[in-house]
Amino acid sequence: MTDSASPAVHRPPVVGWTTFGHPGATRLLSKSSESGRLAHAYLITGPEKIGKRTLAIDIACMVNSEPVVDMFGESPNIDLASSHQAERIRRGIHSDVRVIDPETVSSEDEKKKTSSNNRGDRRVRMGIRIGHIRDLIEESITAPFEGTKKVFIIDAADRMNDEAANALLKTLEEPSEDVIIILIAPSVESVTQSTVVSRCQLIELRPVDIEVIESELIERFEVDEAKAHSLARLSRGCPGWAIDALNDPTIIDAHNQAVLRFAEIITGNIEERFRYARQTGGQFWRDRDAVMAEMQRWLEWWRDVAMMRHKLDDHVTNIEWSDLFSEIASQLKEAQISGAVTSIQDAQSALEANAVPQLTFEVLMLDLPWADPAKVPSLNFEDEAED
Repeated sequence: MTDSASPAVHRPPVVGWTTFGHPGATRLLSKSSESGRLAHAYLITGPEKIGKRTLAIDIACMVNSEPVVDMFGESPNIDLASSHQAERIRRGIHSDVRVIDPETVSSEDEKKKTSSNNRGDRRVRMGIRIGHIRDLIEESITAPFEGTKKVFIIDAADRMNDEAANALLKTLEEPSEDVIIILIAPSVESVTQSTVVSRCQLIELRPVDIEVIESELIERFEVDEAKAHSLARLSRGCPGWAIDALNDPTIIDAHNQAVLRFAEIITGNIEERFRYARQTGGQFWRDRDAVMAEMQRWLEWWRDVAMMRHKLDDHVTNIEWSDLFSEIASQLKEAQISGAVTSIQDAQSALEANAVPQLTFEVLMLDLPWADPAKVPSLNFEDEAED
């Protein structure tokens, strides 16, 4: 969807994108910028850490950056890597670009803090609320201060309540020429307000080839080949995960701990399973995103079990844990593995529909198959240490 009211303004091609692995998206946006036919609203979808927010920031940089005239008086391109406006946007200090997510404190939130005994219960702040959209509307009325357009990025649009969506819809239906709104969500289906979706131009981001991520890690981030290969494989096509893991070694540690944690649950007794359900269910109210990430790890874990069950060793993501997965897979039938995946997906849907977290996890723990720990020697660390 383009803004047909905007006059055609021809601009040079855009280069210097921070986004990589999504050439279709960057090519589309560059062409739209060149022809002056950018949409007034975008919906960017894709898996976690695929690069949705990075692309949204790149769009904000693109619309607010101007071509630099070279020594010959020509403007060959708009370089987002060297743009002063882009630098300020990426540092989060540009006055015309605002990122809104469920943790963003709105003006209404501030008033509630000072006028009532609000203890900051995070259950209230688990979505995009009407206060966020009212702030957006108020700020969108004024003209851009630093750049040429105001850009509002709504991350987690799938968690926008109906009141907020209805208020946003009015803004989308009467777009201002100097305002762009970018919604970010896992999928089109996750945004339940179909009228909001219909007002946006869709950009779908898909998993990036592992070879591309590995190459970028080596060339752009100067990572050695062995580490780049390992991070790219573990990223499952999500560049953001690989970059985060590169900068924070604890992410790999947490990943390995999850592999072992799940194996211990599958080989554990009912008391251990219910303890996990109680702890994870309680965590949901404190950190919803962490729990949903845990569910995704469960799916990836069972994928590796399925690969080993079919002797597809080369397709296992966690190669260093191949023996563990093989020992568990050898005890389970294909129907049990596929049933476990279905149960986890059902639990995900239930959590997204605001089911009781602890009960959801207790049902999941009852549904998951059991493996005999005596037949999983990879978990017997104490025995190995004694040997």
